[in-house]
Amino acid sequence: MPDSHLNHLQTYGWSPHFAALLAPDEFPAAVARVVQEHKEAYLVQSAHGPIWAEISGKIRHTAVLRADFPAVGDWVLLRGLAHKRHGGPAQITRILPRKTALIRRLPADEQLLATNIDFAFLGASLNENFNLRRLERYLTLARESGARPIILLTKADLCENPQPFLDQTRAVAGDAPLHAISVKSPASLDPIRHYLAPGTTAVILGSSGIGKSTLVNTLADADIQDMMEAREFDDKGRHCTTFRHLVRTTTGGLIIDTPGLRGLALGEATDALIHTFSDIDALAAQCKFTNCRHQNEPACAIRAALDAGSLDPSRLENYMKLHREVAAMAQRENRIAERKQKKLEKRAAAAQAEKHRRSRRGSK
Repeated sequence: MPDSHLNHLQTYGWSPHFAALLAPDEFPAAVARVVQEHKEAYLVQSAHGPIWAEISGKIRHTAVLRADFPAVGDWVLLRGLAHKRHGGPAQITRILPRKTALIRRLPADEQLLATNIDFAFLGASLNENFNLRRLERYLTLARESGARPIILLTKADLCENPQPFLDQTRAVAGDAPLHAISVKSPASLDPIRHYLAPGTTAVILGSSGIGKSTLVNTLADADIQDMMEAREFDDKGRHCTTFRHLVRTTTGGLIIDTPGLRGLALGEATDALIHTFSDIDALAAQCKFTNCRHQNEPACAIRAALDAGSLDPSRLENYMKLHREVAAMAQRENRIAERKQKKLEKRAAAAQAEKHRRSRRGSK
């Protein structure tokens, strides 16, 4: 592959980690990264530049969950590039194993918000939208993904006294860095640009109204809506009001914008939950009984902390709520795994039966 083609992939995060995932007969020239996800098509950055691609019939046939389909941030293998140069779409034939994955659990499925990310920027606005309990959920979700969480308190220019918000946030942040920023103050964005070094990928999460798209536009020095490509092969154009989009920033890093999220359900995030609520977990270890429910049991360290005023009751309530959610989601994940295994076994049996039928016809 020409150096210029390889360099183009590297500007979108291609690295030796992903190169090692290719088989000897698979070539980087057929690799691309998903930068936009639409209902039936994906905009990808290949070694030849941006092109539109569709998923292959095999992926469509074998997929059980939405997470079995490509997502923004994925590295994929393509076929049909020669055909693409004559006007038709390429096909995505394989998704390379994901280094990290930010997953939103839904009642009957799961949604990939972003993959192969290094940093998760967790946004909360310094106005009436500030919600500490929501931020705890974001922290747990980010840690579950494998990405490093970075807390951004946005719209600092609209807050006369940000210090109380900073103090409250530091109390729950743990080891996650915290930055108060404003797009109207370029210097406040310097720490964010430091994270976005060439080859790194970040995602920004937060509810609607915190200024995510404005921040991405500023970091990329472009307008996201202008960067949306028309679907040239099906003439459907740009009919997308909520979308995820991976863009390059002026510092060479990459960032994925996401729509505002109304709710985030957690998966098997036990370790991440312990990390986010390490203070409560440490207190629980001091309880007299290992199965303490922190209600009316004697010598409960958590109840003692509540009585002493050293533990916020709303933080404990959120901790218990998320613990119940993780337990319920763990059971759901087991059911999904069983369903997926049964589907794979059914397909394997059908393939074996077809092979047997062909063998019998061939022996006649």
